[in-house]
Amino acid sequence: MTPRFRRPPRGFTLIELMVGSVTTTIILGAVALTVLAVQGSYQTESRIKVAVEGARTATSFIEQRLRMASYGVEPRFAFDFDTAALGANAKSNQVLEFGAGVPQSVTDDLALRYRDPAWLRKGTYVNGGVSLLDGDTFGTDLPEGKRIIVACRGSGSYVVLRTLAGGVSSGDTESGNFALDPAMSTVGAGEGCLSRGGESTPSVMLMHELRIRVMDLGGRPFLMAFSRLNDLDTEDAVPLAADVESFQVAYVMNRPPPGSAHAAAPAVDVSSNPVNWVLGDVGSVDAERTPDPTASPVPRFSTSYDDASRYNAHPANIRAVRVSITVRSTDAEPNGRRAFPRMNVEDSTEQAAADGYYRTTMTTTVRVPNMLSRSDFIPEVGNAYTTGNAWGG
Repeated sequence: MTPRFRRPPRGFTLIELMVGSVTTTIILGAVALTVLAVQGSYQTESRIKVAVEGARTATSFIEQRLRMASYGVEPRFAFDFDTAALGANAKSNQVLEFGAGVPQSVTDDLALRYRDPAWLRKGTYVNGGVSLLDGDTFGTDLPEGKRIIVACRGSGSYVVLRTLAGGVSSGDTESGNFALDPAMSTVGAGEGCLSRGGESTPSVMLMHELRIRVMDLGGRPFLMAFSRLNDLDTEDAVPLAADVESFQVAYVMNRPPPGSAHAAAPAVDVSSNPVNWVLGDVGSVDAERTPDPTASPVPRFSTSYDDASRYNAHPANIRAVRVSITVRSTDAEPNGRRAFPRMNVEDSTEQAAADGYYRTTMTTTVRVPNMLSRSDFIPEVGNAYTTGNAWGG
């Protein structure tokens, strides 16, 4: 049999090689673009996720504390609007600058008080000193500026004391390191019921104070929680969220029900359009951005629920607080595209900018039930010390 020979394989032509190279390049380019798109989408979602988590964490903290506002504290002192520690006009829309390339932040200020429901002692207040009953101890360190309440049994007679420099140690059973706060007290230091013993021994209660606002922390805007209203030292504060671009607070005030004797009372926020009973919302002018502690007459525990003083702009008439928090991504898009533009929140009048940052805004309205109280929360619930509420609230 004659052997058969196969023709050797033909090599690729130049054109075929070029076509193959171009095809391979296109495929690899498509794969590379897909990888970059997935990576970019992941980075974008990560930026948005960080902003959302920061806003959610801060909102949850504020909601919990706001529900406690005025617990065991007379409503007229539950929210604080003193600007001594803040500087003039710093309760609303203070602008914080962080240098070139970093967007500014706008912050309101939220300050509130409430009694600690888990801290209660019995003791007397004599000659400027507090002595706890039966050798009981304070149980917690009270730093300078911390407040306690010493309240007579079954009445509205009480003093609010503020710790002085050096504070009070947790193991102390008595201390004279207190100063009387006459503005928040209903009686003077010499009130006889403050020194009584037996079943008439006064109650000693711990008051908490909380201030929340945006602060410059290392060149970044952090929403901070301070445990003292007269001290903005960030070393003693708790950061709630980073890169907070806007913190806005609006106060929903008590309004008369339709058909009541005061239904025609003028709204506390006449500058808004339409006119409403919310201070610090869209349209509020400077004078109507926060409640007015000097408003008169001042509603007190003994004031009827339908008294005219229940419908003015005094802080005691706050019924709910609306909080809005805008958090931006830590970094902007490297290509500088607009991402999510800045939004005006409440009365902040912020300016939108195409700066490449991603933003999320959360708004929550928290009802403050303790502001309706006509009871001192004194004494505590219990058969031995229950006397009822003199004003029927």
